Amino acid sequence: MVSTFSRRRRMIFAALSSMAVAGISGDAARAQEISELGLQPVILQTAGAEEAPIAAEVAAQAEVAAPIAPAPISEPYYVEQPAVSYAPASTCNCAAVAKKKEAAMGKMKKAYAGVFYANDFSYLNDPYYDGPSFFGDHFKNLQTPLGKLDLGGETRYRYHNERNHRGVGITGRDDNFWLSRTRLYADWEVCDNIRVYGEMLNAESMGEQFAPRPIEEQDADIQNLFVDLTLFDGDHGKLTTRVGRQELVYGAQRTISPLDWANTRRTFEGIRGLYQNGDTSIDAFWTNFVPVDPDDADEANYDIQFYGAYATQKNTALGTMEAYWLGSDNSDIGFSYQTVGSRVSGKTDGGILYDFEGAYQFGEDATAFDHNAGFFTGGLGRKIETNFLSPTVWFYYDWASGEDDFDQVGRADGGYDHLYPLAHKYNGFMDLFGRRNLHDINVFSLTPLTKKVSMILWYHYFRLDQATTPYSVVMTPYNTATPANSKDLGSEIDVLFNINLNARNNVLLGYSHFAGGDYYKETAAPVTLDGDYDADFFYFQYTTRY
Repeated sequence: MVSTFSRRRRMIFAALSSMAVAGISGDAARAQEISELGLQPVILQTAGAEEAPIAAEVAAQAEVAAPIAPAPISEPYYVEQPAVSYAPASTCNCAAVAKKKEAAMGKMKKAYAGVFYANDFSYLNDPYYDGPSFFGDHFKNLQTPLGKLDLGGETRYRYHNERNHRGVGITGRDDNFWLSRTRLYADWEVCDNIRVYGEMLNAESMGEQFAPRPIEEQDADIQNLFVDLTLFDGDHGKLTTRVGRQELVYGAQRTISPLDWANTRRTFEGIRGLYQNGDTSIDAFWTNFVPVDPDDADEANYDIQFYGAYATQKNTALGTMEAYWLGSDNSDIGFSYQTVGSRVSGKTDGGILYDFEGAYQFGEDATAFDHNAGFFTGGLGRKIETNFLSPTVWFYYDWASGEDDFDQVGRADGGYDHLYPLAHKYNGFMDLFGRRNLHDINVFSLTPLTKKVSMILWYHYFRLDQATTPYSVVMTPYNTATPANSKDLGSEIDVLFNINLNARNNVLLGYSHFAGGDYYKETAAPVTLDGDYDADFFYFQYTTRY
């Protein structure tokens, strides 16, 4: 861990630099016109293309084709940003021109993706774009003798007030602290067939009483550094090979995500093939996980392999369909798991939203038994139009298998391993439980309050699948000494306000409360709880992009 003085110095420097950027990043009068968009809620961020949402109008979030949870699903596996040549804009004020201006404004709002290598600033070359300009625009689409260059980044600050859950799960510990994160990137398109992308990340924690979590600190290090080689791009689609360090994100991020809620972000190192032809996308990859080393350079762990294939077909009769095979080998711990799953999501002609995903997991682990596990998620939703508010309401059921033998608690037969997900998004914002040995019955609503402000309300009721133990978001068992005397884990209520200052600056304000169930009262609990099985979480976050 870096020294308190060192972290404080970097926090102050980052604060001053980001305030300077925010102060000059956009014309206030013009920015007011697009304040309804802003940044996607980082707490729920499901990144970039392959995957889940980038910013989309809060009031329209429920109307995307596959609107899972609070954030819409984003698109491309790879976003190319060629230097586009446009004809001069027409001076006509006809409907066709208005539509083109609206399209250009839409591109501006979606310029930043959840993975920054999918950012798209082509709107800056569009003669129909007449929206606000931002400070960071000056460093986009830079034409050089050696190709086109984009420079940019993000700075984020978050305050935590945690009662009774500092650490992992219900711990009996309270803490208050600040987190800061800076990401800087360079995207260099050497020519039509060669692209080089690099991104660094620095994450700091300050003011805490207890040791920071592993996902909260990282000295400035390489987050992404890869080369793209386009093998062909024509009538039969586009095929790109990507080699190097890279974030991965797919679908609803229940299995693969860069985990943006963390102060650090998850990344891998390896090779990836990306094929896209219209509504069809197929990825195949073979990588090694890159764990975070807070003080030294991050290096790939060649004992942890992650590989597989992920296919997406949009605009089918059933909506968007996804299928995947994922392999996870860890010779350090001693397991090899294969996960085969699929997902379908969309909206019926009658306005019913739906999202269903499930997977079967098999393989070998450190026990004498074969590994057999799985998970299922089903959700139905609808936007409710009223004269006052128009919330989108969802009902979800999440299930993940657990071991039925307490002697096999840990990595053993029957317990689903959730791989590399955005765990924060789905099983409660307090991150008390991971997707393993769990039933989660939950209801949430997304309600635009104004053009700038939206509110999320999310209620969860948690139960164990098997009477063994709950698991944390890092797949560690909560109690390895005593089997559960009750499956009732408790309930959580989350309230989140998303305030979009403009398309590049966003504020989150959230509160969550957990009411412990009979499991904590009837099963031997840590002495540190002292009979208090409830917990509270308050947080404030500011994000600026440039």
